Amino acid sequence: MNSKNKKTFTMVLAALFTALIIVMTLVPFTGYISYGGIIEITTLHIVVILGAALLGPVYGSYLGLIWGVTCVLRAFTNPLWAMFTNPLISVVPRILVGFVAGFVCRTFSKKLSPVISAGFAALIGSLTNTILVLSAMYIFGGMIESFAGLFEMFKTIYMTVASLNGGIELIAAIILVPAIYVPVKKQMK
Repeated sequence: MNSKNKKTFTMVLAALFTALIIVMTLVPFTGYISYGGIIEITTLHIVVILGAALLGPVYGSYLGLIWGVTCVLRAFTNPLWAMFTNPLISVVPRILVGFVAGFVCRTFSKKLSPVISAGFAALIGSLTNTILVLSAMYIFGGMIESFAGLFEMFKTIYMTVASLNGGIELIAAIILVPAIYVPVKKQMK
């Protein structure tokens, strides 16, 4: 594949991942799987990590940005998600998820098998998401005056549930990212 075709292919693949993120945000129980009313497990990190693993850290950052922006827009539709209107909680961590996952996969694919490098990118990307979002929620969650009291009241419960969700999200990413990455990477060659 020549340079122009490769660039076009990369842009089309990035556009497909962008569309997938938007659709999964809008379609119930695809990007965010809700249980118990206010508790959710996200699957969008899998799309961002997979895109970052296939396209690299720059496009991974872009996909993370798309995820973060859709998260902010979604937060305006439900008062229970109001904390995610803060870009320090919803956008910045997601950009870093894409960058870190793309960087890890690109770095380790030179030394390890595609399955291991994609699995490691999934592990580090998922941990980046969970740690940064929970940390940002803890640090910045009480910054919005109208939600400061609500945040303090639910902080312990929410952090416990979110940590459990992070474990589920981590396992899903470690299984799915390498399973999809390897055949798609073969087709890309």
